[in-house]
Amino acid sequence: MAQKIRALYIGPKGGDTFDPTQIEQQSRAIKAAGGDVIAFKGSSTGELIEALKDVDVAMSQGHRVDPAVFEHMGNNGRCKGMVSFGHGFDGIDTDVAARNGVVLANTASFGTDEVSNQAMMHLLVCARKFVIQDKMVRQGVWKRTTLAPMGHLSGQTLGIIGLGDIGRAVARKAQAFRLNVIGFDPYIASWDFKEYGVEQVTTVEEMCRRSDYITLHVYLNPETRNMFSKKHFDLMKPTAYLINCSRGGVVDEKALIEALQKKKIAGAGLDVFEQEPTPGDNPLLKMENVSVTNHYASYSEVAWERAQTQMGEEAVRIAMGHWPMSLINPEVKHHAAPRKAAKTWEVMKVDMGLK
Repeated sequence: MAQKIRALYIGPKGGDTFDPTQIEQQSRAIKAAGGDVIAFKGSSTGELIEALKDVDVAMSQGHRVDPAVFEHMGNNGRCKGMVSFGHGFDGIDTDVAARNGVVLANTASFGTDEVSNQAMMHLLVCARKFVIQDKMVRQGVWKRTTLAPMGHLSGQTLGIIGLGDIGRAVARKAQAFRLNVIGFDPYIASWDFKEYGVEQVTTVEEMCRRSDYITLHVYLNPETRNMFSKKHFDLMKPTAYLINCSRGGVVDEKALIEALQKKKIAGAGLDVFEQEPTPGDNPLLKMENVSVTNHYASYSEVAWERAQTQMGEEAVRIAMGHWPMSLINPEVKHHAAPRKAAKTWEVMKVDMGLK
């Protein structure tokens, strides 16, 4: 590449997770490739559009991007793509980006172990009725009258919706507990289900009827929003639990609350909510058969450092004319100029003459 790589780092608006002044990890790969990272200092869409004119690629750390920005990128400007932090990309209009030839990537796989561990944690907490037992012991109540019915796990059935990296990791861990694992994912081939040791089911409804636990591992998009609704809760066993460590909007929260209040299901384990932070008067927070965490399933220091460095690696791929490893808008291939195949960072370093 003739000119020096320039990348724009777009920090988050507010929040307590990131320090936008500390971007060494995000910049590591770009600087190794001899490039520069410029931190975006503005606050408006117009300022962002202007800043993108002088860079090859952007990295977005949880910033919700106005779709109008993409009209000045890709086929219409120097900046050819954007890498977003994390797994989810519901804050990005992937269709508008694709039509304008803007290559989008995320840092999927960085927290596979963490999210799958969180899902299993919620499953175990629900199965062992930990919430109510923990509460009683802390209150000085020592009794076992609230134990039954309690899951045995071995021989019970776990249904997984979404067999991506995280869903497959959950399957492996669930099998160690001798759970029977069934899965629904219309985008995974039947031979892959066999390889993962997961029985394929063809409808969510069948999964609801058969499962003792259901865990969700899908992106939030128009197809999956409220994909789990009242009709699904009506089909579940009264002894079954729902686990959600994906996105709150995947579940119709009003229907979930009703199902729990009417004892259509036994309980739920939630890391995510429709509105975040969820209001303090949310009925789910008052229920002793619901375990809750505050959307931190993907976090560990190791995982988040990997995600930060992965942002930079994907940025280098895009800037140097490669496809990213984790392309989130494959439709862009119909609109953008041809690119070289994605390569691992280790191979990219060799190609660039780096140690």
